[in-house]
Amino acid sequence: MRVFLAVNIESGVKSNILVLIEKLKGFTGAIKWVKPNNIHITNYFFGEVSENDSITLQQLIAKALMAIHPFAVSIKGISGFPSLQRPRVLWVGVENPSKELSVIYNLVDKHLQESSISVYRDSKSYTPHITIGRVKGPFDKKILYEIDKDREQDFGSFQVDNVVLYQSILMREGPKYSPIKIFEI
Repeated sequence: MRVFLAVNIESGVKSNILVLIEKLKGFTGAIKWVKPNNIHITNYFFGEVSENDSITLQQLIAKALMAIHPFAVSIKGISGFPSLQRPRVLWVGVENPSKELSVIYNLVDKHLQESSISVYRDSKSYTPHITIGRVKGPFDKKILYEIDKDREQDFGSFQVDNVVLYQSILMREGPKYSPIKIFEI
C-alpha cells in the first residue's frame, strides 16, 4: 500500500484555501487542482509499504512522536515549486516557528534508518507546504501575476494535536486518502 504521514487542516483555514483555489480555477490551462478532501500538510511520504511493514511503521511513528507536544502552525503565502516563474506545483506556505514539523520529519527519518523497513526516501530537504495544484501542461500565465499579487495572503492559524498515517489509493479521478491511524500528540 502507498502511505504518507500528514497533518489535517482546520476547517476554517481549509475554507480560506478553497476560496483561493476557486479564484485560480478561473484561469485556463492544464492545472490539476487538489480536491478539498485531499488538502493537507504532508509530513513524510513513505511510498509503497507492505502490510507487515505498515504495522512496524506505525510503531516507529508512535516512538518518534513521543517527544512532540501540540503546536501551532500558520498558513500563509502562495508560490510554486521549483519556482513561481516555472511552477510544476502550486502551494500555500506553512509557518511553524517552533519547527515541530521538521522535528517530526527528522525523528521519523532517523527511526526509519535504524529499521529494516524499505520506504521511499526523498533526497530534498523537508519544506512544509500545502499543495493546491499540479501543472500538467500549458497554462494561462496571468495566473502567475494573480498568485504573485496575493503571495503574502494569510489563511489563518491552528493548533496541531495529531498527525495521521494515510493510505493513498490511486484512482482514475484522482487519489483517495484513507486514514490508517491517527496519532495524538
